[in-house]
Formats: sequence, C-alpha cells, structure tokens
Amino acid sequence: MKIAILLALAFMPLNAMAQDVVTQDTPEKFLDIQEVTSDAGLSAWLVEDNSIPIIALRFAFKGTGAKTDPADRQGLASMASNTMDEGAGDLDSEAFQKSLSDLSISLRFIASRDNFGGSLKTLSRNKAKAFELLKLALNEPRFDKEPVDRMRKSNQSRIKSSLSNPKWMAARIQNDRIFEGHPYSKNSGGMLSSLESITSDDLRAFHKSLGKNQLVIGASGDITAEELKTLLDDIFGDLPVREIKETQKHPLKNIGATYLYEQDIPQTIIRISQAGISRKDEDYYNAKIMNFILGESGFGSRLMEEAREKRGLTYGIYSYFQEFDESEILKISTSTANENTANILDIITSEWDKIKTVPVSEDELANAKSYLIGSLPLSLTSTASIASTLLSMQMDELPIDYLDLRSDLLEKVTIEDVQGVAQRILNEDDFTTILVGNPQGFDDANIITKLPNVE
Repeated sequence: MKIAILLALAFMPLNAMAQDVVTQDTPEKFLDIQEVTSDAGLSAWLVEDNSIPIIALRFAFKGTGAKTDPADRQGLASMASNTMDEGAGDLDSEAFQKSLSDLSISLRFIASRDNFGGSLKTLSRNKAKAFELLKLALNEPRFDKEPVDRMRKSNQSRIKSSLSNPKWMAARIQNDRIFEGHPYSKNSGGMLSSLESITSDDLRAFHKSLGKNQLVIGASGDITAEELKTLLDDIFGDLPVREIKETQKHPLKNIGATYLYEQDIPQTIIRISQAGISRKDEDYYNAKIMNFILGESGFGSRLMEEAREKRGLTYGIYSYFQEFDESEILKISTSTANENTANILDIITSEWDKIKTVPVSEDELANAKSYLIGSLPLSLTSTASIASTLLSMQMDELPIDYLDLRSDLLEKVTIEDVQGVAQRILNEDDFTTILVGNPQGFDDANIITKLPNVE
C-alpha cells in the first residue's frame, strides 16, 4: 500500500530511517516511478497503485500560460481554463457537467503565468467515461456563447470584489513593478475591459495553440503502464505540434524602490521582493534551508520570532521563493498597524543582515532539515498529490529518482553553506517594497494613484 507506506515513513524517526537504509543492500524506492512512452512518442511518469480504486492525471502544456495573453486580451488563458470543460463535442455545458457530476469525475483546467494544463480524477470503474470526457474537452471544446458569457461575468465580478482587498491590490502592484516591460506584469486574471473583449473565437484560437509536443504528464493510481501507454495516444495524440519558444531570464525591475498605494485602512499591507535563486542552482538546497530558518517556517522562524513573538507587530510574516520560467524571486509578505510600518521594515532589514553575518545555530539547522525531510511523505498521501508531484518534477527537469536523492541533498547542507548562500543572494538594498495602507513617514515613496491592468 504505497500511501500507507508514505504515512509510516513520515512518522518514523529520522535516525531509524537512516539505520534502515544502511542495513538494506537495495533500499525501497520512495516512489516506484515508471516512465511510460506511447507508440506515438508521448511520455508520462506513472506511479501505479492498485490498493485504492482511484486514478489521477495531471498534465501541462509548457509555455502556454497567461504570459502569452495579448495585451488587449489579458485573462485569455484564464478564461480558457474556465470554459474548456463547459461543453465539448456533442455535449453542451449542462450535459457535459452533468456527465461529470453523475459519475463523481473531477475535471478541471488550470492556467498559470507560464503554463496551461489540467487535472482529472476518477474512480476506476468510471475511467472509460472520464477519459472520454477529457478527450472531448481537449480536442473538441465548444466555447458556446452562454458559458463564455457566464464565465466572463464571473471573472469580472471577482475583479470587482478584489478591488476591496488590499492584499490583492499589493500583489497587483508588485507584479506590475517588478516585471515592468515583461508579460508577467500583465493581469493573468484579466482586466474588466479585456475580459469584455474576449470572444469564443479568441478562445478557439488559444485552444489551437496547445501542442502535444509541449505536454508534460503525471499519472497515479489504479492504472497499468500498458493502459496509460494506449491512453496517451488516444487522448492527446490528435493534438497538433506547435513551436516551442525559448525562454530568457528577466531581471527584476525597480529594485530599491518603495511604492505606496494609499488606502484608508488601519493596517499597511507589505510586499517585498528581491532576486531569488534557480531550482537548478548548485546552492538551491542551501538557500532552501536558509529561507526556512529565516521566514518560511512560520512560527519558529526568525522573522516571526522578532516581529510577532517579541514585539507583537504582526499576526504573521513569511518569506518564500517563487520561480517562473523567466524569473526567480524571493518574497516577504506581512502586514502591521500603519504606525508600525517603519519598525517592521527595520526588523526585516536587520534579520537579512544577521543571517549573513552570524552563523545559524546547530539546532536551527537540524530542525530545518528534520522538517523539510519529514514533511515530504505527508505531501504524498493521496493519488492526486502523487500525480501533481510527478508533474512538478518533470516541469522542474528533475531526475526520475529525485525523491530518493532529496534527503541526502538536504542532509549535506552545513552551517557554512547556509551563511555562504545568505551572503551571496540576500541584499536588502535590492528590495522592491510595496505598501498598501496609510503608513507614517513614507513621504519619499513613489505614489501609485491607480491600480495597473485592472480596468
């Protein structure tokens, strides 16, 4: 039982896990991942598990996400994700959705900034119908007027509702400023006007841009490699081949600048960003542990200890890495009473400097390793989560045995490694700071008078 084994591993002491590995000549793989290639050359990674009668698929078309939206059609990829399951082939929206509901089939499409994809989850006994509906949605979406208009209104309503959310405002300004001049600066969820302009023909054109040579697929559950091999060609085989554009890294813009969007609210929302680190960088695991200690771990992190536990300035403060195909970012997210904004920014700067100049403790290092190693099995306790992990590993171009290597890569990190990567990548002078609220003492900030890419 693969899921049961993962749960057992999650709660096994690390020293016991290590001892078990030493005493076995050929330790069991973390997940038994198979690479399946169809007759037509389509590829997928599979973890077969017949203990539960569930099948999950995750797939993505690389490079086809919101960054491809035309400037006057922002939200196009997002709208496609809303409407590709709203009728296909001979089934209109109501009939298609009823077919899914009657058999408890979960089918959805997802648009991110870089990629467009989807997920399917079904009981084994309903797999034939589930695969049939997925094939229809991928190959013959209808984009009828009624569901397109309904989803348009829903998205416009979401934007209007977000205009009262200061956290959304801060995120919108942050993307506009740090990605200035790049497609990432666009509103991936669409503008009120651009959504109004998107037609069924626009959605059909977007759909035709999806190519089978852009596909990455992860599968998990009650399905054999032979079944999946046939399935790949049946569902995805008729899709066209499309040009794959090369990507280039985009340096963050407006570094060192502070922006203020004044709002009459009691707290200031704070979003800070600086350049991050690539998943392929040799210092990636050093940086991962460094950031866990600094701000990713929540309670127990240095930022939370200084800003919340000692001073009571915020309910929460976090730092996290974010990577796109064309950019790597390290972000900080928090909020505080308007009058405390300068104080919490000083704490962040101080902690940035401290972790560069003072080595982390043995306990901090050990706790970070213990959590990061021990938490992985807990993220793989469902068929869908395993399929998602297989997709992510391929998207990140990791080796198929990565899960077996990950613990050792984290265990190798030393105190000196953590301080070295902190000195290499952390730079408070490069902060781009976004403030939404009514903070005191920021007369020199760049004032934002209108939210970008909204109306």
